[in-house]
Amino acid sequence: MLITGLAIFLITYALISIRRRKGSRITRPTAALFGASLMIIFGVVSVEQALSSIDLNIIFLLIGMMAMVSIFQFSGFFEWIISRIVLISRTSGRLFLFVSISTAFLSALFVNDAVVLFFTPIILSITKENGLDPVPFLISEIFSANIGSVATEIGNPQNAYIAIKSSIPFFHYLLLMLPVSIVSLAISLLIIYYFYRGEMKRELKTDIEKKMIRNNKLFYSASITMILILFSFFFSRNIAIIPFIGASILLFLSPFISEVDPRRIIKDIDWGIILFFVGLFIVLEGVILSGILSSMMYAFDSLGLQITSPLWYVTFVAIVSNLVSNVPAVLLISPITGGKFWLLLAMSSTLAGNATIIGAVANIIVLEIASLWGVEISWTTFSKVGLPVTILTIISGTLILLI
Repeated sequence: MLITGLAIFLITYALISIRRRKGSRITRPTAALFGASLMIIFGVVSVEQALSSIDLNIIFLLIGMMAMVSIFQFSGFFEWIISRIVLISRTSGRLFLFVSISTAFLSALFVNDAVVLFFTPIILSITKENGLDPVPFLISEIFSANIGSVATEIGNPQNAYIAIKSSIPFFHYLLLMLPVSIVSLAISLLIIYYFYRGEMKRELKTDIEKKMIRNNKLFYSASITMILILFSFFFSRNIAIIPFIGASILLFLSPFISEVDPRRIIKDIDWGIILFFVGLFIVLEGVILSGILSSMMYAFDSLGLQITSPLWYVTFVAIVSNLVSNVPAVLLISPITGGKFWLLLAMSSTLAGNATIIGAVANIIVLEIASLWGVEISWTTFSKVGLPVTILTIISGTLILLI
């Protein structure tokens, strides 16, 4: 069972992790669903175990938050905010700073994968129009999205999963993790600026088109709904169903407050990510049942590195996160986590996503969109900046949480 589970696990993550070549029809969702099917076919996971492994809390949260992002997109919010950033920036250095801070802030409020999905084409368009190298801006967007998402339980899927499993109150989590996010963002900006300081002194074009909110009623309704969602977290520890309810009500009302067809909003949700998680839950159930996780822990302990120590725990999480990406890492490691280690897991798994291209789903989303624009970022280019950012932010985050 161990060998079968390991083989399916490696095949699945090879298909997920290897960057798709032009013309390839293999995608992350199809790879995850294929791996899930193999786990069931070869008896590593029974049908009943497969169904019970799918965490509907995460699925509902993702659907709700992505629906909210889609609604904001149709209101013209993202184009509006980025046009304002460009107008007040005037130089590439200020653009770098404002884009990074905006990405981090929005990633704390929305699922970071959805934020970069809409921001990346805009950043590529601005840099192309101004003759700038897009690489430092894309790398900073990725790092800022991951770092910003550390601050809240709805910033990324792994945080939401940890929140549901640990029952940590939303604002208690925010109080503890916001300093980690702020310090980490400062470290990230300084390191990226050092590597790309030559690109930070260019003048920007000022004759760009000023974007406006396309649908004020939809925008204001979405803003009020989002405020109510955040306010509701004061009274409920179940953060999964609240965004789903809010988005569902807003989708129902959207034809009455705008001309946008709700079917277009629903279609714009990235359903591939939802299917990706469905497959992933089943694959990782097979990993646990086949004993792969136990073997990994034993190998780590055999080196004298006890994961009961916070230092070696975050090291173990960071390594696993860059072997299988941070969301699967959290799903794998959560069964052995408890107490103060929940926050360490959220912090280290998310910040570890900045080390390599496959460290986080947001990384892959940005790089695949960039590739369509003819912009390629190699492993070496990414990791020469990502590794020092990851090491320093995890160290500082660990110290902040343990003090």
